[in-house]
Amino acid sequence: MSSYNYLNFTITVLRISVLWPKDSECFEKGRFLKDSLLILSILPCALPILADFLIHLHGSVYNVAALIENFIALICIAGMVYMIICFIHKRKLIKQLVEQLPNFNFYNKPSNLMETDDKANLYAKVFLFYGVFGNIVYMIMPYLNIETCRVRQAQVDRDVPCGLVTRCWFPFNFDYSPVFEIVFVHQFYTCTMVSLIILDLTMLLCGFLMHIINQLKHLRNLIAKLNCLEAVFAKKIRFCIQYHQQIIIYSDKTNEAFSTMMMLHLTLTSLVISALGFEILIVDNFHDSLRFTLHLLGWLVLLLLICYYGQLLIDESIAIAEDIYYVPWDAASVDVRKDIYMMLMRSQKPLTLNAANMGVMSFPTFLGVISSAYSYFTLLLNIKS
Repeated sequence: MSSYNYLNFTITVLRISVLWPKDSECFEKGRFLKDSLLILSILPCALPILADFLIHLHGSVYNVAALIENFIALICIAGMVYMIICFIHKRKLIKQLVEQLPNFNFYNKPSNLMETDDKANLYAKVFLFYGVFGNIVYMIMPYLNIETCRVRQAQVDRDVPCGLVTRCWFPFNFDYSPVFEIVFVHQFYTCTMVSLIILDLTMLLCGFLMHIINQLKHLRNLIAKLNCLEAVFAKKIRFCIQYHQQIIIYSDKTNEAFSTMMMLHLTLTSLVISALGFEILIVDNFHDSLRFTLHLLGWLVLLLLICYYGQLLIDESIAIAEDIYYVPWDAASVDVRKDIYMMLMRSQKPLTLNAANMGVMSFPTFLGVISSAYSYFTLLLNIKS
């Protein structure tokens, strides 16, 4: 059973993205160059988008839709770079978390652990497929909308070639072959990397949370079966306490590894959601509306998924206190009663997934982010009017 590779799909994607180290690879040697090259490979796309954004912001041509489109692209790229930096900082700890998952086989059935892992891999595949599909739609829609783009080009003095997924500016003309194709391919690469890395790191965290929640549910089943009349009651209680401690330690390490990364979902997500909603409202064609809607749904579902598993983690960890309370421990020895009391006290403090001590990923947080996004959305509407 030890040869089973947990969270294999998400780790494979990270390995393809050159973020996950090989088993024999040293963390200190060669990693900085690979990580730097990954981030630098995005700059040839990010800098022209930023240049176009600044020109639109301060120039005589003020196209709100184009300005917001650039703003969305810049936020997504910045979010990806931020998540990469957070992952690099905690990479060794995250790798240890994966390697420590088989330790729960001592408390739980290996088949139960693998069943949860299969579910985590399935969810990751579904969301990453959605990300790839969304990128393809993002690339196709500008071509389908090329006539509208040409009409808009004829009405202004300065514009970019039609057919690009996102507006950008270069200090030279690039509307001829093969320069245009090079820009197009690099934009596709950037969009794909941004989607895959943000999705994959988020689904990796969801996989860890699913495993922790599964262990909490199994612990609750063990507690529900406790009987103080059994001769091995004290032994079973201590087993449950040890099990509970291991879950707490693992959950705390998971929170430590991903808490700074969750700042993205607590801050930038509301900006992206509001900007995408604004774009859907002001664009005047179906093709742009479709691609922005798919983008918006992706961010909403991703945020909801994190908050859902964060809420489950809170609920399951608190429920252990209620399960312990109803254990018939009145006939147990004094030492066993003390152990039960300590477990009861500890389980009253919920296990949480924090966002750098600025919030807890849960349903109230999801509603808070949506509320902030709506505030930004109304602000954009007021600016436009």
